[in-house]
Amino acid sequence: MLLEAISLGMSTGTYCSMYCGPVLIPFLCGSDKPGYKRNAGLIGAFLAGRLVTYFILGAVFAALGFLVNEYMDPAFARKLSVFAYIFSGLILLINSFGLRFPWGCSNGCKCPKLRKLGNDWVTAVVSGLAVGLHICPPLWTAMLRSIFGGNGIPGLFYFVFFYIGTLPFFIPLLGIPFLTKRISALRTVSRITQFCIGIYFLFFTGLIPLIFG
Repeated sequence: MLLEAISLGMSTGTYCSMYCGPVLIPFLCGSDKPGYKRNAGLIGAFLAGRLVTYFILGAVFAALGFLVNEYMDPAFARKLSVFAYIFSGLILLINSFGLRFPWGCSNGCKCPKLRKLGNDWVTAVVSGLAVGLHICPPLWTAMLRSIFGGNGIPGLFYFVFFYIGTLPFFIPLLGIPFLTKRISALRTVSRITQFCIGIYFLFFTGLIPLIFG
């Protein structure tokens, strides 16, 4: 059963990297303190936030009776993704304006409250929570198996091992400080990219589809 869970997690790794990469890579590459320990900590905070969202969704869906269905409603999944884009774009912009903008200034914003809200650790956790709203078919399957495939602890372990199966796709991110310490221009490019992605997520894949979709 656990081998099945890990295999299922590995099968959705490309989906995870597709949604997490545009959020994580510019954010991590633009850091002013590109140490290996700090970088690993931010990745861990992001992944922890994503896992928390998965547990919350599993509990809520089970309580609402959604998990009695073998397949998830695609329209509902798209709505969740819209909110994921909105929250991800918003936190990236807050981080950009709070700590990374203007990009030529290492001190960032002079507003203490915005700097605190845009803290890298807050950004990592909140963006992880937001990205977790993207529901893929393997994740839906894992929710079904964890709720109905075992009682209590066995079901919980199934979901945890499914999540562990997705983690190898994030290992390359641990090497980001190797590049940013050697290519200083990469941090500036990453900060501009983060700002542009935040705008794109918030408006073009978030608010516009929500309002006019």
